[in-house]
Amino acid sequence: MVDRVLGSRVDAPTRYSPEILEPVERQRGDERLSPMLGADVWHLYELSWLSREGWPTAFVGALAIPASSPRTVESKSLKLYLNSLNFHRFDNERAAVSTIMRDVQAVVGASVDLTIAAPTELAQWTREPAGVCIDDVFSGALVAADWGASRKTPFSQGEDRVSETLISHQLRSLCPVTGQPDWGTLVVDYSGYRLDPAELLSFVCSFREHQDFHEHCVEQIYKKLFGDLSPEALTVTAYYQRRGGIDITPWRGHEKLDAPLWRMGRQ
Repeated sequence: MVDRVLGSRVDAPTRYSPEILEPVERQRGDERLSPMLGADVWHLYELSWLSREGWPTAFVGALAIPASSPRTVESKSLKLYLNSLNFHRFDNERAAVSTIMRDVQAVVGASVDLTIAAPTELAQWTREPAGVCIDDVFSGALVAADWGASRKTPFSQGEDRVSETLISHQLRSLCPVTGQPDWGTLVVDYSGYRLDPAELLSFVCSFREHQDFHEHCVEQIYKKLFGDLSPEALTVTAYYQRRGGIDITPWRGHEKLDAPLWRMGRQ
């Protein structure tokens, strides 16, 4: 991307501007070592256009982009694109949704899904993940693990095999362009050798100064856990908090599932 809007001062457009959408190439590693499916669910809170008669509307949206797409979309450019619809007239909601899906699909190179609802229905999309929170497992000083492949300490704890969901609200990473912090909740749902919760929390905390996009962070966590544990089943989801009227929930798993459209309260 030559003219990247992220990190630049850009005025909100006042006319329909699909050309403002910017692609971000996905990182591709050796997926033979960690078969990975999933999607990125973008919750859109600044979704508004004009009716055929010129009256403003207001919606919330859940945009699902498959992890298999060759590209994703840069978040600030998506915000500006959605703002460009604020003064554009559509005959009906279906026409608006079709236009947004078409424009995003052209950027990411794959089919996407967009679900919209009235702002009063947002509570129906809000829930908290069920599982065991690992944020209080440390009793002594925290020594964060070396980030990425250099990490040597094993994640597994003994020979017990379990099926459980572990949750940490300590996920923090940095935007690779602006260096600003992004906060989220990490959920690891797995079946296999028992994860040592202290080692997992240490690994999560090691991302606090790591600069990368949300989606790439989740993929790196998934690949590391899959490679170390060889689990029977594994799903990794990160519920990142809202920035600029958008929050992103990337999830990666070993099997095909419907993209979870719901959001957490902290998002």
